[in-house]
Amino acid sequence: MDKKRLIFFTGVYDTLDIFTFELEREFRQMGYETMLFDSGDTEGSLSRLAGFLQGAVKAVITFNNLGYNMELVPGKNIWDELGICCVNILMDHPFCYKAALDASPRFAAVLCTDRNHMRYVQRFYPQIPVTGFLPHAGIDRGTPAKRIADRRIDVLYAGGLSRKFAQNVYPDFSRYTEFDAREIAEEAYKSLIADPGQTTEEAIEGVLAEKGIRLPEEALCGLIADLHYVDLLATSWYRELVIKTLVEAGISVHLYGYGWEDCDWISSPNLTYGGRVSAEEIVGKMQDAKIVLSTMTWFKDGTHDRVFNGMLAGAVAVTDSSVYMREEFGREDAALVMFELTELAGLPERIRALLADPDRMQRIADQGRICAMEKYTWRERARELEEDLLSQL
Repeated sequence: MDKKRLIFFTGVYDTLDIFTFELEREFRQMGYETMLFDSGDTEGSLSRLAGFLQGAVKAVITFNNLGYNMELVPGKNIWDELGICCVNILMDHPFCYKAALDASPRFAAVLCTDRNHMRYVQRFYPQIPVTGFLPHAGIDRGTPAKRIADRRIDVLYAGGLSRKFAQNVYPDFSRYTEFDAREIAEEAYKSLIADPGQTTEEAIEGVLAEKGIRLPEEALCGLIADLHYVDLLATSWYRELVIKTLVEAGISVHLYGYGWEDCDWISSPNLTYGGRVSAEEIVGKMQDAKIVLSTMTWFKDGTHDRVFNGMLAGAVAVTDSSVYMREEFGREDAALVMFELTELAGLPERIRALLADPDRMQRIADQGRICAMEKYTWRERARELEEDLLSQL
């Protein structure tokens, strides 16, 4: 009998739990028996896990390493001990998780939402047996979408600024005695701002090359991981610039997320700032937005769930581009609208033109919803996981 039984991990971040609940539901509808391991209730979950393991389990599926390095006996990964494949879906760049990936189970699959991230794992973690690309998906609430003309929010943006958090992940720069790692980080940051088409690892390696510094792969991987905070800074710099540019041009924006309080323009009359709200609530608010605005989290060949959530909510998705998004959607405003970070001066006029033409917006929104329902739901991701990975286990 096929082992159609899966374990999922939840209980730390609501932004990840919403993905897990969607994916787990889809697998149940496909005939799988599932267990949710709630990390907020470790004792109770371990008890339920012991019972669930009385039967064969095909795989563990988790996001951002939750449970990936789980040990009941020190030094022994539980999934290796049980012979169960752990599928680790990374929603952030893998350089954020060096320690977890260094200690990967022997029988693991790491899936990334950006093809550059996948190549990064393949390059620096060749011991991981399976790596792959799994685009983001959006959430379809199954309710009729409001018409654009009936929506009350002109532009909605949900996402935080990570500048303060970046300070918490600074490395011990004194460990680098042969070169000035802080200086390399500062120059890489300036390079990203000047040329936002680069990946963070490309910028860091570019600075090293300019300085004639050659590092073995293992040392290079460690340095990139130590300096990954420049990615947070660059993302925040452009994220703030996008919103500020629109607000100062007189466009009404509803903004949600942490870290915006210190912006000197936060009291603009064109801005409605709601602070941080749950991922579930944001999906609901998108149902009343004409435009759902997104900026990638410095993903240059990948996706972001904001885009597909907006499309499925029946809004017009407006996002900065990536290689993958251009391949999927082209450059025409048929199913969504894309812009370049290097061309932000023209973004307010593009947004203003959209808002002035509700019929055009409705056509884009309708096409976007059709497209997203065909290719960018968690039902589709579950099907891909079963066909491309689980069926091979």
